[in-house]
Amino acid sequence: MAKHYTFNPHTLSYEILGIPFKVRIYRIALSIALACTLSTIAIYVFSHFFETPRAALIKQRNEELQMKYDFLLNRFRQTDDELNELMHRDNKVYRSIFEADPIPLSVREAGMGGVKSYEKLLANAQTERAAKALILMDKIMKKVYIQSKSFDEIIEYVRDKEEMIFCIPSIQPINISNPKVRFSSSYGWRPDPFFKVQTFHHGLDFAGPIGTPIYAAGSGKVEKAEFNRGGYGNMVLIDHGFGYQTRYAHLSDIKVQKGEKVTRGQLIGLLGNTGGRSTGPHLHYEVLFKKQDVNPINFFTTDISEEEYNKIIKALKEEADAPAMEY
Repeated sequence: MAKHYTFNPHTLSYEILGIPFKVRIYRIALSIALACTLSTIAIYVFSHFFETPRAALIKQRNEELQMKYDFLLNRFRQTDDELNELMHRDNKVYRSIFEADPIPLSVREAGMGGVKSYEKLLANAQTERAAKALILMDKIMKKVYIQSKSFDEIIEYVRDKEEMIFCIPSIQPINISNPKVRFSSSYGWRPDPFFKVQTFHHGLDFAGPIGTPIYAAGSGKVEKAEFNRGGYGNMVLIDHGFGYQTRYAHLSDIKVQKGEKVTRGQLIGLLGNTGGRSTGPHLHYEVLFKKQDVNPINFFTTDISEEEYNKIIKALKEEADAPAMEY
């Protein structure tokens, strides 16, 4: 700091001029304030326009981390797409082969609607990618769990396949090669033999002599063996399991009892003309799947030749245009 002098006439010499204490304090404070201001400006300029080596390293690592999260998210999305395709095949192919109900989408994606656990991560731009990856991973894990349960069911179906083959009603309940036996009414709409109006016929009719043997179309357990007052007459209802049932109506005689286990091809009754809805000796035969009737003709293809099958189709087409004689 520059020194100030004053001339003393008495001593005829220059003496140092003393600076008051307040002035010194003011000058020191001003110097400190100026230094702080310059330092603040320097820090601001440096932090906004220049990077320290540490800041540059942190930034580089953050960018690498974001790239890894992007890569991970893309892999999760690919995995989710592949899992969705597997779920589709499971419903449309694997479960369909064994006639199992498809798993609804609401069950496969149960509990996947909320993201509250990741709200804080989603709100931060730096952690948003990580949150999305975690959400998708959680979704995939839940889908995998449901799919693994489905495969466990499929394995059980495979184990039961041999039993199922024998239980499915796949043979004709009557010997159609007998020249005295013929198809007399098909499955579907037809003129009612009593009221002469179009009604839906829920099975197939086989006309033939009274006493013609009637066989179980598949293995199972006799659920009903009784006289039905609703029009079926003497009737046998067999539960084959796996959702299948068969009904044999208008019998002249019943050869099995309720609760009895029967095997495919076993004699269960004789063709007859019983019941209020029968207009002549015949067998009324129905196939039900999960309590809904289906066309029995679709179950004959594995046990008859192509020539025989074509004859059946031709006979049914010819019959479709003619009035039915039995119900």
